[in-house]
Amino acid sequence: MTQDTIIRTQGATKIYNPTLPDEMVALDNVSVTIHQGQATVLKGPSGSGKTSLLSIIGCMSRPTAGKVIVKDRDVAKLPERYLTHIRRKIFGFIFQQFNLIRDISVQENVALPLYPADAGFAEIRKRVHTMLDSFGILSKRKLKVKKLSGGEQQRVAIARALINEPEIIIADEPTAHLDRELAADLLNILAGLVREGKTVIIATHDPLIFEHPFVDSTIAMRNGKIEPQPEEQ
Repeated sequence: MTQDTIIRTQGATKIYNPTLPDEMVALDNVSVTIHQGQATVLKGPSGSGKTSLLSIIGCMSRPTAGKVIVKDRDVAKLPERYLTHIRRKIFGFIFQQFNLIRDISVQENVALPLYPADAGFAEIRKRVHTMLDSFGILSKRKLKVKKLSGGEQQRVAIARALINEPEIIIADEPTAHLDRELAADLLNILAGLVREGKTVIIATHDPLIFEHPFVDSTIAMRNGKIEPQPEEQ
């Protein structure tokens, strides 16, 4: 593995409902390399396999076959307790629906990834307040999420993804429900994270993302396979 490679898959295959009448091959022998400190986009139409690939890269699901190597360790067959630890320590997740708990406060939502944690309550509160302040929403910390605007909810979701200081940010269709102004704000934040040395991996079919100058590499997918680059054809 080269020095700047942080994740790679080897022959990753994902089959849902194997041997059943509704069996579906979501990924078919997929091998990709993700470089550290870069923004990588998985692009393709709905059903292309990009979300399934993002899921196994982020240790949210396991491949049916093949390897998923995160920081030199094959995680494909690790027990769930180890995958949970890897997810908490290495990854931050930004979901298209934000996945915030609407009836609890902003600061409670952002603090969730910190539990259970070695840090005490005062340290957790300090970290949460510092993160919220960096996104300009510290004054909203006691409000319930459902009282926030869409842009404010977006910033809460990103703050929550970053609270554990992850090395890798995973984003699944992050602009799907945003207007162009909010989408541009999000991309500026992601570009800033890459400049700070974070690795960002995005699954999307939005040209606003994969044509953005902060994106270092694009992996095109269709029917569960990687499409060859033009120079390979």
